[in-house]
Amino acid sequence: MLAPRTIEPISLTARSVHRIEAGKGHRVTCVSGPVWITQERDRRDTILAAGQSFVLDRPGVAVVFAFKNATITVASPWEAPLTTSVPVRADPERACA
Repeated sequence: MLAPRTIEPISLTARSVHRIEAGKGHRVTCVSGPVWITQERDRRDTILAAGQSFVLDRPGVAVVFAFKNATITVASPWEAPLTTSVPVRADPERACA
């Protein structure tokens, strides 16, 4: 039996971005700090606070923007738990407070 794989955290400084190529199916989890996720050819914007996740549902590039210093994890489809995420949309001003 294989041991579970550890998903490495990604630290983002305030106002920096992390680009995810071919992201469909990847789970982005916000460990700390508020982040904004936008996907190629998608009008929706998703804002996550610490402890929230979102599964990318579009092919192409996704960008994660850190409003403040933040930490995220990005799990491949085969690493992510088989649960569904709830997209969180919030006012960016409140998320950064």
